[in-house]
Amino acid sequence: MLFNSFEFFAFFATFLVVYFSLPTRFQPFIMIIGSYIFYMGWRPSFALLLALTTIVDYTTALAMAHARTEAGRKAAMITALTINLGVLGTVKYLDFLISNVIGLSGMLGHHLPDYALGIILPVGISFYTFQSIGYTLDVYNRRIEAERNFIAYAQYVAFFPQLVAGPIERAPHMLPQFHRAQSLRFENIPPGLWLIGYGLFKKMCIADALAPIVNGIFAEPQAYSGTYNLIAALAFILQVYGDFSGYSDIARGVARIMGFDLMINFRQPFFSTSISELWRRWNMSLISWFRDYLYFPLGGSKNGEVKAARNIMIVWLASGLWHGAAWTYIVWGFYYGVWLLVERYVSRHIQPEKWLGPQLSTVLGCFWAISIFTIGEIIFRAPTFGHAVAMFRSFGSFGPLSYGTFKVLGLPSFELATLCVSLCVLFIVDWHIAYRPDRLVALAEMPRLPTAVGVGLCYYVLLFGVMGRIEFIYFQF
Repeated sequence: MLFNSFEFFAFFATFLVVYFSLPTRFQPFIMIIGSYIFYMGWRPSFALLLALTTIVDYTTALAMAHARTEAGRKAAMITALTINLGVLGTVKYLDFLISNVIGLSGMLGHHLPDYALGIILPVGISFYTFQSIGYTLDVYNRRIEAERNFIAYAQYVAFFPQLVAGPIERAPHMLPQFHRAQSLRFENIPPGLWLIGYGLFKKMCIADALAPIVNGIFAEPQAYSGTYNLIAALAFILQVYGDFSGYSDIARGVARIMGFDLMINFRQPFFSTSISELWRRWNMSLISWFRDYLYFPLGGSKNGEVKAARNIMIVWLASGLWHGAAWTYIVWGFYYGVWLLVERYVSRHIQPEKWLGPQLSTVLGCFWAISIFTIGEIIFRAPTFGHAVAMFRSFGSFGPLSYGTFKVLGLPSFELATLCVSLCVLFIVDWHIAYRPDRLVALAEMPRLPTAVGVGLCYYVLLFGVMGRIEFIYFQF
């Protein structure tokens, strides 16, 4: 059930009526039932793995709480991690492992039959598995007490607004919210609707409008000059930003209307002055998860530069693997790990801001961050290494642009014009959120203006947004 579909809004409206009409003691059960109905909209069998994750982590956390020895606590924690990572590894990486073993054996002269199992990857399994693992590790490290209420914990794992594409929430933030009775409060509705509307704008008017040119050029980069390939690379980072941050906004808006607070997942990353800052602003829930549950436990930067470099590389290789079972994702993680180490060395030992001054270093820092990010996302988006290499090679021969090419790729003049308007709106709004939020607050306090702008945004999305059941990019992870 996609957020950008009429089916979802029919489901959500029905859910709100039922959730707030019944006595509050029934709310937890309605939330679980609604979340599972939402998730089973993709495939009913997916709900079995969701339930398994919930039961395993709930029971192992209780086992940790009741364990009389530290060895018992550790055994329960290892059991939970083994089952969670075992399930995730099986459904996400087993076919990848088999295909690589077959390929390697063929290179050595031993031709094996294709044993690929064709496992269907459950939507959102990486997101809810990491969220549940975070809870397990928080209990083990005594950051929180084990949750005794199974119904509350089941809501935490299956909460439908952020179930399939995050943000990856933390138990200390979310679990207390499921212990409170919720009521439909008017003050939650306008900001919730604004988040939903702005998220749909990002998804339908930007991400989905850019999809034809991204898909067309990335599918056959050797057929286009470096100019078109560069445009496609820049278009992809805008597409994935509009798609993923749009999903996060809609999730936060849906949750807000129900009375729940979800963490912010994006903070205007394109205004970053370094690649490390960009990644602190992009998919913040995942980056902070790796920081807190992998980088810090490995020692972080406490034990010298060599071990800090090792830990950074481990984290980014793990991040690449998290994104998918393909060598391109592993190389993508390695790429960012290397550049973050370079940037770390430069900022500590060379300190270019002292030589360039604050303004020039800011401008050059923004250019640096976007350039490194664009190259990395070519590796991320390319179907194969061959496609990525072809795209990089094309940058040696830039050529003129032709309107006919954009038309063939699915962006005729009117759609191209509305896309440019949408991108201008996006950057103007994001700039104000980043640097002048006071202006937005002042505008929001003007009589009737928020209503008029909200109605105008709805009309704009309905008139110029790309309609159709186009999935969100991060559903595949």
